[in-house]
Amino acid sequence: MSGSDRARVEDSIRLRLGEEDARHEDRNRFRLQRAVGEAAFELRIDPWRVFYRVAADEVRVLLIGKKVREAIVIDGKRYVL
Repeated sequence: MSGSDRARVEDSIRLRLGEEDARHEDRNRFRLQRAVGEAAFELRIDPWRVFYRVAADEVRVLLIGKKVREAIVIDGKRYVL
């Protein structure tokens, strides 16, 4: 992840999950129909995908991956959607 991408993702996470209600669903932030590991929600920051869960008032980011066509790349591994 480049430095500019990292800053953009961090800013979006801070704003969309820290300052706003992380459970509120919209076009780019929604509850997953099938859980991904422990993650229950997905935040889209094109082309990045942030998978997270909410417990009480705590938001825990579990995975950050890059969307590449029909797959997500996390730590160099490709996961087909």
